[in-house]
Amino acid sequence: MERDRVMARKKSPKKNLVIVESPAKAKTIEKILGSNFNVTASFGHIRDLPKSTLGVDVENGFKPNYSTIRGKGEITKALKELAKKSDKIYLASDPDREGEAIAWHIAHTLKLDENENNRIEFNEITSSAIREAIKHPRKIDTDKVNAQQARRILDRLVGYGISPLLWKTISANTSAGRVQSVALKLICDLEDTIKNFIPEKFWDIKGKFNDKLELVLYKIDEQKIDKVKDEELVKRVKNLEKENFSVESAKVNKKVKNPPLPLKTSTLQQLASSYLGFSASKTMRVAQGLYEGINIDGTHKGLITYMRTDSTRISEEAKESAKDYILKNFGKEYLGKDAPKKSEKKQENVQDAHEGVRPTDINYEPKNLSKYLDKDQMKLYTLIWERFLISQLAPMKYDQFELICEKEKVQFRGVLNKITFDGYYKIFKDEDEIPLGDFPDIKAGDSMKLSKLLIKEDYTKPPARLTESSLIKKLEADGIGRPSTYATIIDTLKKREYVSLKGKSFVPTELGYEVKYVLNEHFPDIMNEKFTADLENKLDEIAEGKENWQKILEKFYKGLSKNIDKYKTEVEKDENKIIVSDVECPCGSGYMILKNGRFGSYLESENYAEDNIREPLPSEIRKLLAQGAVEEKDGVVLLNEKIKAVKDEEARILSKAGVCEKCGKPFKVGRGRWGKFLACTGYPECRNIKKIDAEGNIVEPKTKEKKK
Repeated sequence: MERDRVMARKKSPKKNLVIVESPAKAKTIEKILGSNFNVTASFGHIRDLPKSTLGVDVENGFKPNYSTIRGKGEITKALKELAKKSDKIYLASDPDREGEAIAWHIAHTLKLDENENNRIEFNEITSSAIREAIKHPRKIDTDKVNAQQARRILDRLVGYGISPLLWKTISANTSAGRVQSVALKLICDLEDTIKNFIPEKFWDIKGKFNDKLELVLYKIDEQKIDKVKDEELVKRVKNLEKENFSVESAKVNKKVKNPPLPLKTSTLQQLASSYLGFSASKTMRVAQGLYEGINIDGTHKGLITYMRTDSTRISEEAKESAKDYILKNFGKEYLGKDAPKKSEKKQENVQDAHEGVRPTDINYEPKNLSKYLDKDQMKLYTLIWERFLISQLAPMKYDQFELICEKEKVQFRGVLNKITFDGYYKIFKDEDEIPLGDFPDIKAGDSMKLSKLLIKEDYTKPPARLTESSLIKKLEADGIGRPSTYATIIDTLKKREYVSLKGKSFVPTELGYEVKYVLNEHFPDIMNEKFTADLENKLDEIAEGKENWQKILEKFYKGLSKNIDKYKTEVEKDENKIIVSDVECPCGSGYMILKNGRFGSYLESENYAEDNIREPLPSEIRKLLAQGAVEEKDGVVLLNEKIKAVKDEEARILSKAGVCEKCGKPFKVGRGRWGKFLACTGYPECRNIKKIDAEGNIVEPKTKEKKK
């Protein structure tokens, strides 16, 4: 009997193996495919460039030296064991360049045939998409792999080439990045624009006609007017108060407002930031969970399509599903004009990575999923679900009444709108909501009296600082980086303390400014927006098979290595150069020497070997040094007065601070991510701290009122 069972096991066919990135994804797919498949996770990449060295042979075609990632040894071993026992192996990593590279690394590790059709991809984790993908495997796309490989090597060349030099000249908590450094420059340059902004006086002019209609100043001498900055023009308009104007135009135009497009990665991140207050990294983390699947009454189901995409295209199957939902819940008149007929349906969910972010099933309404999703998942799913539905609804239609009055070449204009069909406005209204109202009985040639002028004097405002949402929008508009990298870029800027947050807005820190100034001076290409955007386009062309990845790297590295060598020479020269300051040494032997170390600029005694006297420089002074804004006279760097000014400011703050109300010990001025702060010298026993605002005032902590 036992012999029969053993023989049966020997004769039983091997299972197929599907390899994905995450355990959650594996769990969902294994339930879909059934007992003939083993589905396992690689937990992302299993190979990468080594951390300790450059790992790229720049002299031999930029050949990368990949090795197993530390901690992935057991996973790699398990994958090899499973591969030996499997009949067919499918590589099912995410449908983008990163996913293609992961599949390629796994194939090399398992020694799979490069010409084998073993790569599958799907845009959504649903039963139909997974089963169709299994039926249509293909070869690994080496063009996509080379594009991702080129990106990885580019970032390594920049990071490992420049960062060690920044450690020597600024501090250990610094790094250079091919895209992050440009993002930092955008934030710093905008801050400079804000600081240097000179407000201009202007007048906002409106007029009330016939005591009821409010119109806006439109043109003077046939020139459109936005803000009136010439006081003589204001006087000219004032002279027309109480005068009768002729109605030059009074017409009604038919208007159509199309619904917004489905979400792509960048717009998903922007809207989640604006409406939900999510950071880019949080948005992608929550979206990943929705994509990989949620347990709904015992069934693990992927709720959204893949969230890393530059496309807003929607598959015909999804359009058809949306059509059925709209017909059932809203009626035929609310159906978007592009909704397909049944005969137009195509198989577009297989091997298609270029679709917008949408729900996998429009019938999974957010209101019915509240008990399965946590609070953040519910918010993001609702945003994605509603945006997809809106995108498939009919346009909003309205009539617009335009009125233009004129006298002595001064025109006032106003518009009113009347919605004739709400369309997608039925469930969503844009932020820039159109002004609505009843149309007046006025026609061209009528006379209207300017009853009263409404003149508001104001001053122009500086541009607003960038938020996560507006930075992502700016990066995308300028072609800098790709949406899938934005979350990492923003996280790095925060982690490195290059920026702080004022409300939701980015403000560059002193450290951020230092890094920006140094990189801008020594690596102008890296900090050039157009250069970075052009390089992104080259990576796209590599993915499309139009460019050779090694030639692109060679051209890029030629300029980069030249600048690195030049900067390295300057750094080494400065390290060996004795730079005397005008700051007297506490030992009384003379003046202190200015030096640069891994933790930034500092002052050192001439007799350091004997007296061990070394003093750090305040970050404000380091920033001035990085900018080259410190004067030299007869070979001596003049730091004494600047340091004294910083210490006087600290003394002023400390004089207001008194002693710690918790332990009675004095405070000291510290510096951190958010700027200066007061810290109790009784640390770590006493952890009392207080904020210091931009004007150097102490911000007392708010006390919570006890509930009665």
